[in-house]
Amino acid sequence: MSQSLTKTNAPNQVDCLLIPLKDKNLILPNVAVAEIVPFSHLLTTASSVDWMLGRIDWRGVPIPVLCYEMLCQQSAPAPNPNARFAIINGVGNHQQMPFYAMLVQGIPRLIHVDKEEIQAVDAMNMGQFDQTAVTIGRDPAIIPDLDLVEQELINHI
Repeated sequence: MSQSLTKTNAPNQVDCLLIPLKDKNLILPNVAVAEIVPFSHLLTTASSVDWMLGRIDWRGVPIPVLCYEMLCQQSAPAPNPNARFAIINGVGNHQQMPFYAMLVQGIPRLIHVDKEEIQAVDAMNMGQFDQTAVTIGRDPAIIPDLDLVEQELINHI
């Protein structure tokens, strides 16, 4: 009896999440996001920066929550009934913070990105933590610099 394996992704294809923010979308590889959870009560934290919103209890572990827009020196998003938290896998080897959460403004959308589909574009108002502005098909998005985001977060927790 023989079985054939079918591969759902082409070799140059990456599963990504298009994550809605206030006025733009972030794009992250699917493996960078541990989970999308409903907006919940924030535990306060004694942070000296306004972009650190507090902490949430995720799977029994308190993790820090940041607002990406405010981190990038933009105004805070208006209250949104569709807001969620994206639980991000830490990219560094920081035992004190293997995960953190980012406030997002809706339900992220799964997209399959072919290497040939992604085009870098010139974008105005790129923030310090925005690595590259791109379009994927018709969707504009920002690739964030997660290393820099995580380092800034660690400096303030």
